[in-house]
Amino acid sequence: MPFLFGIHCHQPVGNFSHVVDEAVRLCYAPFMEAALLYPKFRFAVHYSGWLLDYIRQNHKAVFTDMKKLSDNNQIEFFTGGYYEPVLSAIPSGDRRGQIEKLSGYINNHFGQMPDGLWLTERVWDPAIITDVAEVGVRNMIVDDYHFISAGYYKEMLNGYYVSEQDGKRVNLFPIDKNLRYLIPFKEEEAIVEYLENTADSGGKCSVIFDDGEKFGVWPHTYEWVYEEGWLERFLDTVISSGKCEFAFFGETADRVKPAGLAYLPITSYHEMGEWSLFAGRIEEMEKLQEHLREEGREEEAEVFVKGGIWKNFFAKYPESNRIHKRALRLSGYAAEMKDEALTEALYKAQCNDALWHGIFGGLYLPNLRNNSWSFIIEAEKEYERLAENLPMIETADLDYDGYDDAYVRTETFNASFTSRDCGQMTTLELKRNNVNLINTISRRKEAYHAMLLKDRAEDELKSGISTIHDLNVEITDEMKAMLVYDWYNKNSFIDHVTPEFDGEKFASCSFSELSDFTNQPAEMTAGEDTLTFSRSGGIYHNGKGYNAEIIKKFTFSGEGMEFETELTTDCPAELTYVCEMNFHLWNMAGVTVNGGESGSFHKGGTFDITDGITGTVTVETNAEGASSNVFYTVSQSEKGVDLTAQGVSLFIPVKFRGKAELTGRLKVQ
Repeated sequence: MPFLFGIHCHQPVGNFSHVVDEAVRLCYAPFMEAALLYPKFRFAVHYSGWLLDYIRQNHKAVFTDMKKLSDNNQIEFFTGGYYEPVLSAIPSGDRRGQIEKLSGYINNHFGQMPDGLWLTERVWDPAIITDVAEVGVRNMIVDDYHFISAGYYKEMLNGYYVSEQDGKRVNLFPIDKNLRYLIPFKEEEAIVEYLENTADSGGKCSVIFDDGEKFGVWPHTYEWVYEEGWLERFLDTVISSGKCEFAFFGETADRVKPAGLAYLPITSYHEMGEWSLFAGRIEEMEKLQEHLREEGREEEAEVFVKGGIWKNFFAKYPESNRIHKRALRLSGYAAEMKDEALTEALYKAQCNDALWHGIFGGLYLPNLRNNSWSFIIEAEKEYERLAENLPMIETADLDYDGYDDAYVRTETFNASFTSRDCGQMTTLELKRNNVNLINTISRRKEAYHAMLLKDRAEDELKSGISTIHDLNVEITDEMKAMLVYDWYNKNSFIDHVTPEFDGEKFASCSFSELSDFTNQPAEMTAGEDTLTFSRSGGIYHNGKGYNAEIIKKFTFSGEGMEFETELTTDCPAELTYVCEMNFHLWNMAGVTVNGGESGSFHKGGTFDITDGITGTVTVETNAEGASSNVFYTVSQSEKGVDLTAQGVSLFIPVKFRGKAELTGRLKVQ
């Protein structure tokens, strides 16, 4: 029986070099070195294009080993999107372009033209079939769960299936979930016994294609796989088996007939569907699954209890949606301009890692979001260089939420504003170093937060090591204190009305909000160099509702923007208007406000926010002072729990009775 073994290796484009180098040392290099010792070990390999080229430039010995393995007919290269986009989340032309770029790279350096494709995060959508088939893809990898969710029985999945769209066909190989959890975490005898049982039951092939980082980068795997000899024992045992042999996907498709025809729903692996749900729905889904397990209906639960689809991350996280929709917009520019530099920056911005969150840090990692925004801004600058007579202010529904947004272009920065949230500024893009100074993320409840607050008993796996999904994690008291949830998006120029300002309560989002301005729509009017937002709303105080109106005007120039906010109400009480601004800088650990640490009240009307590296944001106002604080998120990752500084907040209070006025200027340099 053909045993189809594949590894997928990926690092986010622009990732820290020390992180990539460590992955090479712990995983990519020793795996290839071991493979060279076993000529009968024939396996599939997918490396995302950026990582493959990084290895070529910085780890030539590893690249040479891969070339030797290819020349020895031990490696079958798989293609994919060059910068690892989720293929169904990018336009058709970009899908084809990214695949052709990686296939061409592999052909140029290894003499193979791949006909197999690694599906990023196994996000399947039949809409991609036509594109991938027309650029030479014949074989694709999905999970057995893709078939199970379509109603197939587990015993039907020891082979591959054909699918089609508009007459274009591909072969679909289902990954065996049991093998995913056996390899490399269990002893080799148990794995080979499973393979031989599959062969004895008439299996046409057995498939494992999983993260290469499981072989050295994941916690405790380097010691287990290499130092304790698991990989060598595994290869010896498979090769000596008389019932299965390592084989390539392409040759298996040539000599083994398919098991049938299959049409699969839009889906990914089971965990991804769960992660894409809103936090409350995840908790409900887990309870339902547990209830069905207790009733002995686990198999039914796997078939019929499903999460969402990958694109739901755009609805779940506005920060993800903003990146994705800007890339969509830039894709239109690239298709129009046909400029190589613009297209390259766009492709890099389409990298998937910053767009979602599950067991890995993903969206919660500022460096990944910074990289995405850097490529977006670079592409935007290239478009501005090529285009003619662009207006300073352009209005459109940039994030596809049904509300008008404004995009402002100046010589030194660009900025985005949304009418959906009362004229908040959602991006501040410094062109000098391609940084979005509002690359923040709100503090949201995640389903796993409840688990983090519980005491967990040790759960040791026998005869192996824990998978990444089984790791016990600890949360510190500091992290518990940081489990704060925002009920609005942490952008800039956010409007609040509160009885009396308390900096600590605003930092912990426990203040009393009296107005309906913060996250409600406003009317937007755009001039040649001005934006005005107005909303007629209300203030609700001591059980009564009062009329209130807010008008916000922004005037733009090359170095910054002037702002004027006027709030009027018939509420007779003395209240406090608070303008909240949030900024993100590269070195959040080094952020200062007016030369001192954040987290205090700063007297005066001028506030300089800097980290000494990214640049300086200066806010000049007619106010008497402001409070600041750095805010953190608590999120899970493959290594445990991360406490991450996501931004610095500036709260500018203005006491008023009947009318509040805040004027000032924001500069970036």
